[in-house]
Amino acid sequence: MDKFRALVSEELSIIDDDLDSIIEQDDCIFSDLRSFLSGNSKRIRSVICLLYLKSQGINVTKKITDLLVAVELIHNASLLHDDFVDSSDLRRGVPTLFKKYGSKLSVLSGDYILSLAVKRLIMLENNGILNLFSDTVKKMSEAEITQYFSRNNEISFEKYLKIISGKTSALFSSCIKSAAVLSGIDSERAFRFGENFGILFQINNDFDSISAENDRFNGVKTAVNIIGIEKTLALKDNYKEELRQILAEIPNNAYKKGIEDLIELL
Repeated sequence: MDKFRALVSEELSIIDDDLDSIIEQDDCIFSDLRSFLSGNSKRIRSVICLLYLKSQGINVTKKITDLLVAVELIHNASLLHDDFVDSSDLRRGVPTLFKKYGSKLSVLSGDYILSLAVKRLIMLENNGILNLFSDTVKKMSEAEITQYFSRNNEISFEKYLKIISGKTSALFSSCIKSAAVLSGIDSERAFRFGENFGILFQINNDFDSISAENDRFNGVKTAVNIIGIEKTLALKDNYKEELRQILAEIPNNAYKKGIEDLIELL
């Protein structure tokens, strides 16, 4: 990821600094929350959004970095909730807040981080974007609930696709669409790009050894379990081709090349 982050390092530094300072309190659990937000995160949602914008010559404004801070906060809030639901001991190589403080504070911390995201979204002064993210959090929650009640059960591929579209792809698509709205470029094409990238990202993540082990432990079925390895690899290729077609209208440049290279790694 380092070479992709390097292409948008200036903008990522702004986002990282903002996340590092957004929690002002130092007592109780707050210092651990600050460390959690500043931890070893790939910031993949911010990276792919920034690459997409810069590939089209967009100047990244403060409103866009504020948007991406909100996106990172929503993602991290969902991780805190996931750690509670999955009773996870480790996250990014360190003990989870669930492990350290228990279920009540893990959930409350996720809610707190989500409240910071809402505040940042309100600062954008765009009701359309605020409504979009309200619907996105709803979809993420619905997908996680559906997945929870599907544990240790056989599910259809259509249900699996609906789950990952909600829990992962929805945040990617809303992030990139909102950035496109703020930048004055085609928001529907941006939405399709984010949607397809998010699904590809999750299918690829299901192959990760740690994620796969966690899924097996929790009885979560993935594409490999449902349609097999060969069909899953073919499915990934289909999403990659869809993304290439969306990118075809963008002139060649270093940022577009970065996106294409990142897609090939998935």
